[in-house]
Amino acid sequence: MGVVLLSIRRNGKFEFKYLGILLLCLGLAVLGETYGDCADVDFTLLYPFRFFFLIPNLVFLHVESKMVDYISLKKRVTNLLAGGIEFVFLCAVLILVQLKVINPDGDFLYYFDELYTYLTVIYALIIQVIILKKIAVYNGNLFKYFSTIRYKYLNWLKWVCIIIITTEVYYILFYIFSSDVEANDLFYAPVAILELGLIFYVGISALLQSNLQIEIPKDLLSDESGPNEDLKTNEVTEFQHKVFDDIEHFMQRKKPFLNADLNLKLLSQLMGISERQISNAINKNTGFNFYTFINQYRVQEAILMLKSEDYAKFSIVGIGEAAGFNSKSSFYNNFRKVTNVSPSRYLQNPS
Repeated sequence: MGVVLLSIRRNGKFEFKYLGILLLCLGLAVLGETYGDCADVDFTLLYPFRFFFLIPNLVFLHVESKMVDYISLKKRVTNLLAGGIEFVFLCAVLILVQLKVINPDGDFLYYFDELYTYLTVIYALIIQVIILKKIAVYNGNLFKYFSTIRYKYLNWLKWVCIIIITTEVYYILFYIFSSDVEANDLFYAPVAILELGLIFYVGISALLQSNLQIEIPKDLLSDESGPNEDLKTNEVTEFQHKVFDDIEHFMQRKKPFLNADLNLKLLSQLMGISERQISNAINKNTGFNFYTFINQYRVQEAILMLKSEDYAKFSIVGIGEAAGFNSKSSFYNNFRKVTNVSPSRYLQNPS
């Protein structure tokens, strides 16, 4: 899975490099633990390849890469630093054990293992909470940029974080309350199953989004409201009214909303107006985000189709697709928001 994700490129970029590295790290960690169990030794050459301080940050970097066009070198180094320190330190421990400087059955390694376990769990939990907040911000911004959001959510990564949190909490409770690990292998089985499922879940979910361009321009995340920061408030408002009038006229004449893949970038290219100006004009004049604004036009178009004899042979889902919706659920949900009834109920009583 890791090799497959590392091989995916789009626009000259390796789209899933962080998740690919994550899966390779998980593979090495699982291999190290498995080999250690089979050989009945703790300090094999795979001992340093645990990456408990690296794996959470790789998920963080992937989410961050979806929110900004470019991650600075400083931020990347900062996020990978903890994993690098961990690897070097574990290599040093392994070498000292092999050289008999440290007794593998002594007190030092016992207390080191205790401290290392608690630190990795606490660190992972903190990073997962930060990632969950990032995902919430990202998902919210989807509505500012896209007119359809199917498959664009990062909710699958949210569940990755929840699975990691669950396994970490379960593992630490198991570690605290289990006096004999080998006698309680049954209690470790759920964690092993979750970790195995996590590997496939990350890989498959990433592949489902492999052909989607879902990065949101960084400037749209700003709260600036006008085309020029030096303009006075009334001038900005007047400008936004003019832009909004142009948007409405364009919607009525060209009906770009019939394209299910319409997003802010495409509309900007069609109209020759910047993405930020369109977004601000819609928000300030209607109080709606881009997603809601476009889908209201689609609903109105669907209503006209439902009333028209030209579409009498179309199914309700077919009318939704003709109006620009890319799924039945999206069509029904948006139709109910505007009319308070479902399309099928509306068809029975088109008043």
